[in-house]
Amino acid sequence: MRKIFKILIVLVCVIAGLFLWFDQSRSFFKATNGEYITMWKRYGGTCYLIPGKYYGITKPNNDYVETENKNEYVDFLWFNNKSNYLLYSGNVTDKIYNTDNADFRIINYLNDKQKNDSLFTEKKGHYSHYKKGVARLSINILEGYASDGTGKTQR
Repeated sequence: MRKIFKILIVLVCVIAGLFLWFDQSRSFFKATNGEYITMWKRYGGTCYLIPGKYYGITKPNNDYVETENKNEYVDFLWFNNKSNYLLYSGNVTDKIYNTDNADFRIINYLNDKQKNDSLFTEKKGHYSHYKKGVARLSINILEGYASDGTGKTQR
């Protein structure tokens, strides 16, 4: 009976360990300006997008974006490579959390799309593209990869 109990305890520990390992896995994506964004997809359909490399085991306390795992693409933009604010282009319903003492602020691009389009994009023919000096990181949350402004793909 003791042997069965020990096997059961080990099995529960292995399953709990696997669950914890999968829940704590995250991806780090690097933009062309050297800045990182951490994508942390959690069980339950929540995804945290955190500037920098985040290794914590609990929800971040600082600046981050909370979205759903089912969203496809989100973009992060930096102007002149580094800035005191980071533009986030995703869904209007995504939650953005900023702290008062942060070095920068995360701002939703879509909240003032017309102004941001005029500041950061230019038209050539029928197509728009980002102006020179705008660093971009486009993340596909669903598939788990990103591409930077040069088109380089990261997994």
